[in-house]
Amino acid sequence: MVMANKQTLAFAGCMSIAGAVSMLIGAACWGATGTDLWQALADGEMGNYMSQLPAAKQLLVVNTSFWVLGVLLMATAASMMADLITSSQGLSQMAKVLSSTGASTAIVSFIIMLSLATINPSTDVATVIGWIGARIDDIATALIVGFTPLCLSIAGKSDWVPGWLSVWGYLAGICGLLVILSLFTGMVALGYIIIPFGIGWMIAAGVVLTKKSKSVVE
Repeated sequence: MVMANKQTLAFAGCMSIAGAVSMLIGAACWGATGTDLWQALADGEMGNYMSQLPAAKQLLVVNTSFWVLGVLLMATAASMMADLITSSQGLSQMAKVLSSTGASTAIVSFIIMLSLATINPSTDVATVIGWIGARIDDIATALIVGFTPLCLSIAGKSDWVPGWLSVWGYLAGICGLLVILSLFTGMVALGYIIIPFGIGWMIAAGVVLTKKSKSVVE
């Protein structure tokens, strides 16, 4: 592992945990709205979904804010984690690309989905906008908390990633594939499987780095 100082390890760990927690808070706000764009698209109930948005608008704004913050923090953490890897720099660089691309793409998808609550389009137009936003979000999710943990787990196994976290990373990667599969099957539940594995990996990785920072003697 690169000779990182205590502050670098602690900062990377805190960013990873804070990003994951921010995503979970955002998800809680989204759940509290009682709206579900993915299910509405799958069931062909966009008219009913649009009727729910006026009452849910404020919570959706809060939800979006936490999600934007979350992906930025997690992308920062992933980039720092990759910089700690020396044994497989190709995969570590890929992890940086995946996380940064995923974060940028996710923010675009969040704004697209939030636009449904602000511009109030017709049901047909809302269906198209919602489909695009949801699909982009799925891809971004797979990149950030699916394939990024997978690459970091494989690349960092000889550096800072312990064996159990590496296995967890493989599971996150498999869940990322399931998210992509949900794009073609319309099975909404497949997309939610990645939350405990992908978000959980970010929290676990943050804990590992935080603990390592405490053992560094400067």
